[in-house]
Amino acid sequence: MALNKSTGNMYAFVSHTYNPLKGECEHSCPYCFMKRNRPLSPLRLELKELKVNLGEGNFIFVGSSTDEWAANVPSEWLEQVLDYCDDFDNWYLFQSKNPARFLEYMDHPVMKKSVLCTTIETNRFYPDIMRNTPVPQERAVAMQRIANYGIPTYVTCEPLMKFDLRELVELVGMCSPQQVNIGRNSRY
Repeated sequence: MALNKSTGNMYAFVSHTYNPLKGECEHSCPYCFMKRNRPLSPLRLELKELKVNLGEGNFIFVGSSTDEWAANVPSEWLEQVLDYCDDFDNWYLFQSKNPARFLEYMDHPVMKKSVLCTTIETNRFYPDIMRNTPVPQERAVAMQRIANYGIPTYVTCEPLMKFDLRELVELVGMCSPQQVNIGRNSRY
């Protein structure tokens, strides 16, 4: 059971990470840092994580080790995690390559103390790399709808892949982000 101090440099504003879901992400991105050194077990909700004291006054990245909003994640798991987070006085960062799923939960009370983020690593489609994710254009359309709810949105461009500048800037702009996080091109 763990609420971990954040040690990454991409999200310096995040104080902690919290990962109640464990295992392999449906997206199976070949560049995922979680897959680098070990095979991953099947996706599961660790119920013991729903006993962790999340404290108060923290900015917690929930699901930093898997995409908790992927299509294969059962709604019951998401609801349990959202309900649990709402019991604490914190800010939460939820990030997904499937931001359309956020729209199913916009009325959940925890969304009033959350930032919703998506990854847009390119405006192009690379079938070998992005085979299990919604295309960047679909992500931008979903984030545009989310921004209309008045919930803060962020965009992360990482790993930044080959792109067309005008088109990428347009996709990012559609998300109305309060912040854009840009990572380096690690392999693509």
